[in-house]
Amino acid sequence: MEKIVSFDKQGRIYLPEELRRYLQLKTFIAKIQGGGIYLQPVEDDPLEALSTLGKERLRGKSIEQLKKEARAELEENAAKKIRRH
Repeated sequence: MEKIVSFDKQGRIYLPEELRRYLQLKTFIAKIQGGGIYLQPVEDDPLEALSTLGKERLRGKSIEQLKKEARAELEENAAKKIRRH
């Protein structure tokens, strides 16, 4: 699927509704790649992303603690990946 998009005066990119419905995600890492911009999806729910790591890592921690740790890890990884490009 391809759509032509453009930046507004504040530097934001508008994604047409068709693309947003198809992607069903709201958070992305923007990368410069091959002379263009690549949007890599990031899980909207950090707890859901953590659940794939196994229940052992989740034991004894509150939901709020897990969400905080997951968000911090996602932000750290995103920052590292953006700095590399």
